[in-house]
Amino acid sequence: MSNYLGARIRVAFVESDVIFRTGLRALLEPRNDFEWVGEAASMSDFRARYAGVGIQVIMIDAALLHDLDKVYINFWMSAWPNAKFILLVPNFKSALIPLFLKWGFHGVVNKWNMQEEAVAAFRQVFFQQSYLHPNTKRMLDAERHTIRTLERITAREIDVIRGICQEKTCKEIAHDLQISPRTVETHKMRIIEKLDVRNTAGIIVHAVRLGIIP
Repeated sequence: MSNYLGARIRVAFVESDVIFRTGLRALLEPRNDFEWVGEAASMSDFRARYAGVGIQVIMIDAALLHDLDKVYINFWMSAWPNAKFILLVPNFKSALIPLFLKWGFHGVVNKWNMQEEAVAAFRQVFFQQSYLHPNTKRMLDAERHTIRTLERITAREIDVIRGICQEKTCKEIAHDLQISPRTVETHKMRIIEKLDVRNTAGIIVHAVRLGIIP
């Protein structure tokens, strides 16, 4: 089965585990409706190799996104302006899933259910623009309050939260983010207000609950 243009859907994936990549490629290559274009173990390596290459659907391991912000992810995606992007997750519990969807991902797939989901996800994202497993839909419905909280937190504030969780001082966070310590303090106060907590300990508890840190 080919797509409506009579050509195969051109797919690629970014995943650090070479065994997993090999298995996914083996699943897709025998099919006449898919064309495997390429793969890489990291976001930067994939962009360096395939920027500008005509890829229609790119699958990305969510574990590779933990230290990245919206600005970089959008910059990375801009190398393939017509592509669709699928997020590969180990489970559907992370509250960061709706944030990644907001940042430009078109679908979410369970990493440990690839044989059943991968083909359906690639097809549906290509033809219908989006793909969500029923478990993801249930999670989104159950986590509406969490999602509203995440939507109020900026990408820069997430960077600051991660620095706080790593027990870094405002000066160290400022150095890492190339902003002033005073700006870090301002971000911290806004985070405390948005999360409705009283101190740094409250920020860390919420960061774990929201999935901002593993």
